[in-house]
Amino acid sequence: MFPILTSGDKVIVAPASIVRIGDIVLAEHPIKGSVRIIKRVSEITPEGRYFLVGDSPLESSDSRSFGAVSANLILGRITSKL
Repeated sequence: MFPILTSGDKVIVAPASIVRIGDIVLAEHPIKGSVRIIKRVSEITPEGRYFLVGDSPLESSDSRSFGAVSANLILGRITSKL
């Protein structure tokens, strides 16, 4: 998939919005708690966990390496790029 965002882009985040498959979200990294990541939701599991993937799979640290993340790590949905 072609990357929607590039390093340095500014985005608007809707913190209380409903997250669906295909949405781009801001999340806390599940291993590096002080790091925030922007990823696309590719699956939502029955346990309410989100499988997050980067648009550049060869350059991305995402759920393929750290697994699905809990809903409390999702900080909001990206609504637009400035």
